Amino acid sequence: MTRNMEYKYNAIVLNKIDTGETDRVYVVYTREAGRILARAIGVKKPNAKLAGNLESITQCEIFLAKGKGRGNITGVIPMENFLAIKENIFALEKVFGVMKIFNRLMTQEEKDEKTFQLLLEYLLMMNDEAGKAEKDILKFDIYTLGFIFKLLQNLGYKQEAKKCAVCAGKLISGENYFSAERGGIICSNCAKQETKKIRINDEGVKFIRIVLENKMENLGKIKLEKKNLNNLNNLKIIVREAVRWITN
Repeated sequence: MTRNMEYKYNAIVLNKIDTGETDRVYVVYTREAGRILARAIGVKKPNAKLAGNLESITQCEIFLAKGKGRGNITGVIPMENFLAIKENIFALEKVFGVMKIFNRLMTQEEKDEKTFQLLLEYLLMMNDEAGKAEKDILKFDIYTLGFIFKLLQNLGYKQEAKKCAVCAGKLISGENYFSAERGGIICSNCAKQETKKIRINDEGVKFIRIVLENKMENLGKIKLEKKNLNNLNNLKIIVREAVRWITN
């Protein structure tokens, strides 16, 4: 008979999957072991005590009894519920989108404290902005785009923005493109040879540079006006293409 060992994890709940009538499997990202799957038995029963502390977008301490295979959750202590995010439809939409991308990128059980801290900082910043009386909803986009670029950088997929990703030549103002296949910004001359490319303006190149050269906490200093919404939409397309290329 295999004896189960109990482990404690500092975890952020990413998602949940119903299994059977009363059980769920939770997808969590932990400081100690990276992305793991953990089963909660009977969590869908009306009197279940664990469910409320295991909602998506929650930081908690999880106690896991584990022998062979997937572990069973035996206890949960809530640490941060991110209530302001959950009560703001704009913030919630952005964070759910990030969770989907994060789940696609983080596929293995591998400890990565830097990535855990980056995700936690992103959620705290989004929660702080969502809780303000006068919210700047453009900040939600800035933090979200910034987080994804920095996550890709953490995972070894840094998007080159200082020089052409193909020829390493100087980028000329107003004549640049993004190529997910090439891993960043390419000059107009190299772009002639590329079939899959996205035009990027100077503000977009500047944004990527600022994000990659600064800590997550400094992204709050970036200010954008509503007239720059086209720049944000352009960057969203670029982020989607970068993630698609990496995960396909």
